[in-house]
Amino acid sequence: MIGFLPGALVALIRARPAAPALREDDPEVAARRIIGSEQTRIAAVDALGETHNVPHFLLEHRNVAHFARKRFNRFTSKWSSVDLFGIVGLLFFALTLAAGWAIVSKLGTVLSTLEASVASPIVGILFATWVALLIYLVTANLDLAIIVTSALMLAVFVFLQPWKTTLCIDKKHLPGIALSAAAASIFMYYGMLTYFDGEYHIAFPLFGDAAFHSSLVTSFAQGANYPPQYPMMAGTLLRYTFLIDFYSGILDHLGLGLQWSIVLPGIALLASLLALLYLLGCRFTGRRVGGFTVMALIIFSGGIEFIRAFTDWQTLGISLQEFLATQNLNYTNMYDFNYVFTNFIVIVMAQRAALIGFAVGALIILICYLLYVDKSVEEIHARKTLAFAGMLAGLLPLFHTYSYACVMISTSLMFIIYREKRCLYFLVPAIVLAIPQAIYIYSQMGSSYFRVEIGWMVSSVLDIPGFWIVNMGLELVLLIAGLIIAGKKKAIFYTPYLAIFVIANIFVFQPWNYDNHKFFSFWLMPSALFMAAALVYVYDLRKIGKPLYTILLVLSTVTGLLAATFLVAHPYTEFSNDQIYVADWIKEHTPTDAIFLTGDSATHPAIALAGRLSYLGYYPWMYTHGINTADRVSNVRAIYNATNLTTMQEKLHALNISYVCLGPDETQSDTYKINYQLFEGWKPVFEYKNAYGQSYKIYKVG
Repeated sequence: MIGFLPGALVALIRARPAAPALREDDPEVAARRIIGSEQTRIAAVDALGETHNVPHFLLEHRNVAHFARKRFNRFTSKWSSVDLFGIVGLLFFALTLAAGWAIVSKLGTVLSTLEASVASPIVGILFATWVALLIYLVTANLDLAIIVTSALMLAVFVFLQPWKTTLCIDKKHLPGIALSAAAASIFMYYGMLTYFDGEYHIAFPLFGDAAFHSSLVTSFAQGANYPPQYPMMAGTLLRYTFLIDFYSGILDHLGLGLQWSIVLPGIALLASLLALLYLLGCRFTGRRVGGFTVMALIIFSGGIEFIRAFTDWQTLGISLQEFLATQNLNYTNMYDFNYVFTNFIVIVMAQRAALIGFAVGALIILICYLLYVDKSVEEIHARKTLAFAGMLAGLLPLFHTYSYACVMISTSLMFIIYREKRCLYFLVPAIVLAIPQAIYIYSQMGSSYFRVEIGWMVSSVLDIPGFWIVNMGLELVLLIAGLIIAGKKKAIFYTPYLAIFVIANIFVFQPWNYDNHKFFSFWLMPSALFMAAALVYVYDLRKIGKPLYTILLVLSTVTGLLAATFLVAHPYTEFSNDQIYVADWIKEHTPTDAIFLTGDSATHPAIALAGRLSYLGYYPWMYTHGINTADRVSNVRAIYNATNLTTMQEKLHALNISYVCLGPDETQSDTYKINYQLFEGWKPVFEYKNAYGQSYKIYKVG
C-alpha cells in the first residue's frame, strides 16, 4: 500500500504511448462507425494491440496525446512532432513541488523539517498557480505563462538552494506520512475519473462536482477560456474559486490527460493535508497513536447514520456482501433524512477548491498551535511565521473563499485571546492580498444572500441537539470529553474554532444553505484533536483501555467507513465512450474559442471534455453561484423549438453561437423541446450513431 504512490508516478511517466491523430482511416474510428462504440474496445487495434488488453492508465492518453502537442504555440513549436509521454506536465508538477520545498525550507518558520516537507506541495501549488494566472491574465497566452512560471520556479529552487538545508527528520513519523500518502493515492486514483473500458469513471458521490471541475480544467487546457469565464455560461466572468482547476488545466495542457491532471495534484494535496493533521495530532496528544487517531476520525468522519444502514440492510433482506456492493453507502449525505454533515473525504474530493483550502487551513492551525500552545518559538521565527501564514491566507480567496473566511475568523479571535502584538505581520498580507480577489468574486452577486437560519438545516430550534447527535454521533461525545481531558490551556486554543461552528449555525452566506457544510468541515479539523485526546485517554486505561479504544473508534468511524468504501468500490460512468468520441471530434475540428449551443446536461462532451464554451449548459450550478439564468434558458428554448430556420440562425448569430449540438444531452432534456422537423433541413457537419441507435449531431452556424 505504501508503495502505491511511487508506482502511480511510474505509471504516469509511461502513460503516453505514441498516438496518431484520429483520422477517418484510423482502425478505431472505422470500428466506431461500423459496429458502434460499445464494441469498439474489443475491435479497435493499433500499435498497442487490442485495446481491451491495455492497462487503463495507458488508454486514457490514446486520444489526447496529439491534442496536447497541437496546443504548443511558437515558443514550443519545436516539440510539436515529439511524443513527450506526459513528461513535460510531470516536470512542471515536479518543479512545483521543488519550488514549494525551497520556499518553506528557507523561510525559517517554526515548522519542523518534516512539517515543512509535507507542506511543500501546498505552498508550491499556491505559488505556481498565482504566477501563471497573473501572466495569463496579462498576456492571454497560456503557453507563455507556463514557460515563465517554470523559469521562475526553477530560479527560486536554484537561488534558495534547499539542498543545503540541514535535514532533521524524526523517522518515527515516517509510517504516518507514508499512510497519509497511501490513503490519498487510493482515494484519488480509484475515486476520481479513473479511465478503463474506454470511459471515465467516478465515485458516485462526486458525479456532479467532477463534471463541473472537468469543464473548468478542459476549458483552459483544450479551449481558449480567456478572460476566464464559466464554460457552461459563455461571457459570464468566472468569479468562482477556480484556481486549483486552472492549475490542473496547465497539467492537462502539458499532456498529462484529464485524469492525471486532477488526480496527481489531488494526491499531493490530500497527502499533505492528512500528514499535517497526523503531525498536529501527535503534537497535541504527545503520542503517535493520537496522530493516527486524528487521521482516522477525519478520513472516516460520520455520525450514527450506520444505524439506518443496518436497518436498510435488514429491510432489503439481502446478503451483507450484496448490500455493500449494490447500495448507496454514503449515509453521511442523505437529504431525505437530513443527514448533511457530509464525510470529510467526500467533501475534499468532490469540491477540489476545498481540498487546497483545508490544506492551507490545517497548516495555519498547526502554526497557531506552535505559537500559542507550544510557545517554544524564538521571536524572529514567530514574526516570519506569522508573515508566511498571512501570505498563505491572502492567496486563498480565489482558491477557496470559505477557508479564507474560517482562517480569518479563527486567527483574528486567536490574536484577541492571546493579545498578540505581532498580529500585523499576519493581518496585513492576509487582508491586502485578499481585497482585490474579494472585490472580483463578489461583484457578480446581484443581491446579498446573507440571512439568519438558526440551526443550519433544522426546521426548529428544538431540533438542533438531535440534528447534531445524529450527524456527528459518538464524535460529538468525544469532542466534549476531549475538551475536559485536554485541559484549560488547549480548550482556550479551541475557542476561536468553536466560533466558526456557532457562526455557521446561525448565518447562511450563499443561495444554498447546504453550502455551510464547508464551515463545519473546516471546524472538524481542530475538533478532531480533542476527539483524539479523549480516545487516547481511554487507550491508556489499564486492562480495558485498548479494547475500549477500539470499540469507540469503530463506532465513531463506521458510517464514514461505509462512505469511504462507496468512494473507492463503486465506479460510476462519468463520461462514456460515445461522449469521448464526440469530444475528440470537437477538439479536432472546431476553433478553441467557439461557443456551442447545448442541452442542460452536466456531462456534456462539448463542455466537460472538449473544453468549449456553451451559451448555457447545466444552469443549476449557476444558481448556487448567485447568477440568474432565466433569460438564457428562454433563449435556448426558443432556438431548439424554433419554427423558422432563417430566424433561428439569425438569433444564433446575434448570440455569437458557432455550433449547435443535437444529441442525447439535448433530446433527453426536461427543459428544452426540440423541433426535429426544423433540423431535418439543416445538414450537420458531424453525425454519429452509437450502438444503441442514439444519434449525435453537430451543426455549424453559417
